[in-house]
Amino acid sequence: MDNRYHSDFLDVAYRADLRVVVGRWMRQATLEELKQGYQRLLEVAFEPACRGWLLDTRRRLNTDPAAQRWLTEGFMDTAAARLGGRVYMAYLLPPAQLRDTTADSAFPPPQFFANKPYEAARFTDERQAVEWLLHCQNTAPAAVR
Repeated sequence: MDNRYHSDFLDVAYRADLRVVVGRWMRQATLEELKQGYQRLLEVAFEPACRGWLLDTRRRLNTDPAAQRWLTEGFMDTAAARLGGRVYMAYLLPPAQLRDTTADSAFPPPQFFANKPYEAARFTDERQAVEWLLHCQNTAPAAVR
């Protein structure tokens, strides 16, 4: 599988130097485009068994509740199983959205991820998001495939 993907709504690339898949949403996406986009993220992540995903959502509006259900009620479990371990997703958000806790009520609170095969956190600074992903990778068990 190619380690890049480009469409009018999403750019995905594997950063081998960081061992991170970077997905940059280019615009607001429909539910079908979101599903397609996350599938592409998984395809790019599969070959290197990359379980650290940097998701730049600064050009998108808040999380769609239907998309959030789709992610948390099946897709992310499948992704973790295919990648051989826990998947870590760092979401980049505009500062105003992160400060407004009611702006994105579809995003689960930290305790939601306690017993899940995936974890997500939100950031406004890309450097901090990458540092979090690297920390997660360095403390997580190795991928099993």
